Amino acid sequence: MTPAFRVAVIEVTRLIALAAGAASAFLLTAFSISLLNVPYSLVYGPLPFEDWQIFTFAFAVAVAPAVFVAYVPSFAAGAFDIRFSTRRLSQREKELVAKVEAVLEDCAKKSGIKLPQIVWRVQDIGEINAMAYAHNRVCFTKGILHKYGDTQAGIERLAGVAAHEIGHLRNWDTRINMLLHYLTLPVNLGIGLANTTINRIPIIGLIFTLATVVFRLPCDIAHFLNGSTSQLREYQADRFAGKLMNGVGISEFLDDISNVNQLPGDTFSDWVMRTHPPTELRHDELTKASS
Repeated sequence: MTPAFRVAVIEVTRLIALAAGAASAFLLTAFSISLLNVPYSLVYGPLPFEDWQIFTFAFAVAVAPAVFVAYVPSFAAGAFDIRFSTRRLSQREKELVAKVEAVLEDCAKKSGIKLPQIVWRVQDIGEINAMAYAHNRVCFTKGILHKYGDTQAGIERLAGVAAHEIGHLRNWDTRINMLLHYLTLPVNLGIGLANTTINRIPIIGLIFTLATVVFRLPCDIAHFLNGSTSQLREYQADRFAGKLMNGVGISEFLDDISNVNQLPGDTFSDWVMRTHPPTELRHDELTKASS
């Protein structure tokens, strides 16, 4: 698959996923408003609005969380810090990450690529991993810092890993995940409201339970579609890392983790759900990008 076609597939899938997520959020928000309108109408009578006004209001409420974090991404970044149990860097970790930044900046000057402003985070687990999230977060696990933080070759590996994660930020992978997460909030709120009210009524509750399942289906499809392009997004992040680092660090890190990616007894479902492509194919992508 050519890079241009890969990007086209990713972008089209994103648009469909966001549309499906917004549709599910709208349906369950409108459903919630109709539930809340029942006691109101019994006391005060029907709402003094046209149907189109109510639907417009429901859509605005449904997409409001996603629109808010799109314009104020720092709010979502702070929320994800809590969700992922990440923290700010200690003084020793700041000194280590400063060395990583120096390698990144040197490679950026050589490649002519402008680096975004990064907020670094650490996750206190022993796993050898890193991740990007929100609009500007790159997080190292404590395990990867301990494994690679004591030699220059290790620093270069960390820089290569960071370049890959920066690729996810540059390609908007993390922002799309953030938007889908906040489109899911009205969905969960609507289902929670239905489960505590009308879904408890015998027979009628069963009908409305089925309705909430149907209304949630576009949201599930949205997350499935977003996950279906995860390997393509990994290739694109590798491609960015290859251009930025010219092969420095990231190739060696992939060699280190190549045995981890070998899954004995891999089933079709495991292959479908795997988020990262095979290491050897990622090497090919890096070679193409840096050549």
